[in-house]
Amino acid sequence: MESFATFLGCTNLIGIIGSGLVYLNRARFQDTGLNWREFLLPNLPWMLMTLGKMLVWWAVLIAWLARGMPPSPWRAVTEDSHGREVRAIVRVRTVAAG
Repeated sequence: MESFATFLGCTNLIGIIGSGLVYLNRARFQDTGLNWREFLLPNLPWMLMTLGKMLVWWAVLIAWLARGMPPSPWRAVTEDSHGREVRAIVRVRTVAAG
């Protein structure tokens, strides 16, 4: 019984780490050429939401699969529409309600 509990604990920990990597990848930080840490404090609500989603990764995965695996509505940007430098996570499209 103890080994089964250890297995479940390790599975959950691996899921938390894996989901964090997926969220960072889906935010497309690689397109900006910047490190994700440069976005941490200016985008604290996004990071807190992401941390919360990491803790319940199994529920987020089920909801994402049930919705047909839509692309992420979030993207990391380094300049706004006027060419000014910014460090932000922005919503790139509105999610269709339904």
